[in-house]
Amino acid sequence: MATFTFRSSRYAGERTVAQALLSQLEIEGVNAVFGIPGGNIAAFQQELRDHRSIRFIITSHEGGAAFMADGYARATGKLGVCLVTSGPGITNALTGIASAHLDEVPLLAISGQVATDRFGLSAIQESTSARGIETTGLTGHATAFSMGVVDPGSFPRIMTHALRAALSHPKAAVHLSVPSNIARQPVPFGAAQHVTGKISVDAPSVASKDIRAAFKILMQAERPLILIGSGAGQALSDMREEFTQFVHRHCIPVVSSLRGKGLYSERDLFGLGVIGTAANPRAEAYLRDGVDVLLVIGSRLGEWTSRSFHPHFKTIKTVIQVDINSGSIGQFLPVALPIIGDAGSFISGLCELGKEASPDVPSSRQTWLDERPAKLTATPATDRETLHPQQVMAELDASLQDDMDFYVDMGNCTGWATHCLHIAPPARIFYPSGLSSMGWTCGAVVGGKVGRPDRIAIALVGDGSFLMNGTEMLTAARHKVGTITIVLNDNFLGMVNHGERAQVSRYSIDDAFYGLGGPDIAQFSKSLGAKAYVATRPGDITRFLSEAIACANRDGQPQVIVAHIDHRVAPPYGDRFKSVAGDA
Repeated sequence: MATFTFRSSRYAGERTVAQALLSQLEIEGVNAVFGIPGGNIAAFQQELRDHRSIRFIITSHEGGAAFMADGYARATGKLGVCLVTSGPGITNALTGIASAHLDEVPLLAISGQVATDRFGLSAIQESTSARGIETTGLTGHATAFSMGVVDPGSFPRIMTHALRAALSHPKAAVHLSVPSNIARQPVPFGAAQHVTGKISVDAPSVASKDIRAAFKILMQAERPLILIGSGAGQALSDMREEFTQFVHRHCIPVVSSLRGKGLYSERDLFGLGVIGTAANPRAEAYLRDGVDVLLVIGSRLGEWTSRSFHPHFKTIKTVIQVDINSGSIGQFLPVALPIIGDAGSFISGLCELGKEASPDVPSSRQTWLDERPAKLTATPATDRETLHPQQVMAELDASLQDDMDFYVDMGNCTGWATHCLHIAPPARIFYPSGLSSMGWTCGAVVGGKVGRPDRIAIALVGDGSFLMNGTEMLTAARHKVGTITIVLNDNFLGMVNHGERAQVSRYSIDDAFYGLGGPDIAQFSKSLGAKAYVATRPGDITRFLSEAIACANRDGQPQVIVAHIDHRVAPPYGDRFKSVAGDA
């Protein structure tokens, strides 16, 4: 009879369910699992204690563990994994799981469960329908796949199904609930499903006729525009030079969604930056001046990208949309040429056709670009005694390096980073824009640095978000993960403070209603094992960032730069604030 086997694994022969799962994670190249210990996941914890290739990173909170798994997956391109116990363990992790799922990040959440012979007995942290809190059903609404394992014989099949769902196209979060007794039982010989190597799911290629049709429409356009989203990330990483040559040869400007920021160099003449909320002024101007053909690759055109569904987009005559997920096509704008398939095959075919065709570029398009060169630094405030957020961004922009990864939280910092930073590959920037979760960065930057220790991992976060999940600095300190966190400290929940001010003018921007009470962020960070710096004047960010990078690399100690910024300076969110104010 067939045997449940694992190739390229330390395990051979009959293994327990816990051993089998970790063996498959080895094969997938996973070298870290993030989580909080608990009695119902003891079998996994004991296997991870002395595992030769997978570290168990014990976090401060299960939500932080899920955010770390998310950051790990984004930084490495591998599966991110979090391990939590039953009951509150998995419910605490749910926001992080949902956030990864909406951003199409491959994440496996493993949760414990009480032993099967205790189902319905009100066992401690029982999470079944008999107790009214059925966590597989709960997570099923926030993942692509969620199932409980009820016997070791079916485990290989269920695990394979889960991993295929996570690593499919689009990628997704998945969840497995494993009862404590099942985790310790051996997977029997003769199990139906065989795992014989790394799970891989090929994406469907775009038909050549669709590529030719799109190319023809682009070449006939007077003012074309290419919009790239995160769905084009891997393709552009593999074919960056070819795509850049295509863009230059045919003089077609490129903009990006929020999560596509930096996939095409924002320091290039043809890279106009982010379109939509907190957009780059060049991108806004090109759209405002008229676009007849818009080619969208790997973006849903959601609210972030469409600038709250701005009317300027409705003036575009022809839309071509390429996406692996048919459900993403035509959500906002009518699409003349819908193309379902892999962005890589589409971009490759487009570039090949571009080499053969002679450029026929209207002089007005080239003139428009020449007259509006990219500004490589943000415009700092003129007040030299006060640290404005624009000044922070200007100093960060001037300090950008190829080996930097930025993890940007939700809030005012999203707007400032999007509007002011000019990202050029191989530097990278990540946002949790699907669910827009505050506090994501505090975990994600740690997971990203664990996965890619060769990169400089920098978090940009507001003080309100940092107070939510900043305790993960302790995780970084305990495990010697040298992250760098820049906290925009204005002592307010700044985004809602400015948003309300834009909607209801009778409230003062200094009203304490959204105030944070003046916590000492630097001392808080130090108490968790981080080295802290306090920036209050122009020039401080440049000086402290250089020192923080050196210390993080040398000592493996988390670094926190607290930037005391003027809370009165409004972020570049005007249309977003207005659209919320106008919601009926």
